[in-house]
Amino acid sequence: MNILVANWTWYPSGGDWTYVENVTKLYGEKGHQVIPFSMKDPRNFPSDYTEYFIEHIDYKKVNKKSLSDGLKVVKKSIFSTEAQQQLEKLLDTVKIDFAHINVIHHYITPAILKTLKDRGIPIIWTLHEYTPICPESTFISHGKICEKCFGGAFHHCVTNKCKKGSYPASVVAALENYVHKYLNYYAYVDHYVCPSVFLYEKFKSFNFFEEKLVQLYHGYDYEEIEAAKAQIIAASNERYIVFVGRLEKIKGAHTVLAAMKNHPEIRLKVIGIGTQQAELMDFAAKNNLNNVEFMGKKSKKETLELIGSADFLICPSEWYEVLGFTVVEAMAMGKPVIGSKIGAIPEMVIDGHTGFLFEPGNYSQLSEKINELYNNKNLLLQMGANAEKHIRGLINTEKHFTGLQTLIPSL
Repeated sequence: MNILVANWTWYPSGGDWTYVENVTKLYGEKGHQVIPFSMKDPRNFPSDYTEYFIEHIDYKKVNKKSLSDGLKVVKKSIFSTEAQQQLEKLLDTVKIDFAHINVIHHYITPAILKTLKDRGIPIIWTLHEYTPICPESTFISHGKICEKCFGGAFHHCVTNKCKKGSYPASVVAALENYVHKYLNYYAYVDHYVCPSVFLYEKFKSFNFFEEKLVQLYHGYDYEEIEAAKAQIIAASNERYIVFVGRLEKIKGAHTVLAAMKNHPEIRLKVIGIGTQQAELMDFAAKNNLNNVEFMGKKSKKETLELIGSADFLICPSEWYEVLGFTVVEAMAMGKPVIGSKIGAIPEMVIDGHTGFLFEPGNYSQLSEKINELYNNKNLLLQMGANAEKHIRGLINTEKHFTGLQTLIPSL
């Protein structure tokens, strides 16, 4: 079969790409041909189909002084006629048996759903975010959980300036959701794949095509994990814990640093970059957190090896995590995880069994969990073994493919 896989990037760009890369490899191993549809970018992996990709869009470089340029970008971010036209050219060239949609909002846009539907091509969409039911896409408004747009009341995004704290950006985000609700292109999708029970229940509670929602955990190719485990040579005297993720408020790194004030004897390695980086480094300096090391961005291989040599990983998110591949990878490396009790994290971190849970933002509670786990070697080992067994059973490639086969029987 020829399978169209659509995603806004064709290079490593976060959790969405981790899934795209895994499912693309899976389709290939099962004898199918993947036809990518994405946005042009020098970072993209090579493909025979890049001529059909849409032109690169960098919203940060839009000429803010030009009203006409701004309006063109707004239109393009909501409804991309270019994506429709390029997809039409691709479909005229290659017979597509079914389409697998991933992250397409703001770039490729749901406009392509009509193009696929008009050609009679079955469509499944793996949901990696909440954009169809939340204009801001994360259910976060000014650092706090917000569900005011329930029932399609997207104007709350504007009145609360949810998108980047900006009125214009919030207007565009709300308008995008109203347009897609009016056009109802979402109805063209045959199945929406929900990577966690939490996301499934959230979309269901918002009355989003309940009959088309299917809960199916991601698969994961553990080959890199095994390679990293084989390379790990832990320094005999080095013990540390690790945070991996974007340095943004919703990821909760500030909560970890606050907790670390109580543990000067424990080393923390922070892997990642983001807009909160300078603020976090300043906090560490002012509080004499000499035990905290900011390591910046690392390659996938380096990150896995650092996780594998750590005692455990902390996932302190403050938003509705859809799944969280960092947690998957840590647990697959045989590491317990201390995670916040939010989103899909409790589906992976079973409190007292594969790690510990704490209330999001509660650094005192986190501090207690760090102390309990770090100072009990037997507990570390037992929870690590439990974590590996649990995650490899939950996030399983063959189970994922079997689930996809129930949606596309010809697979």
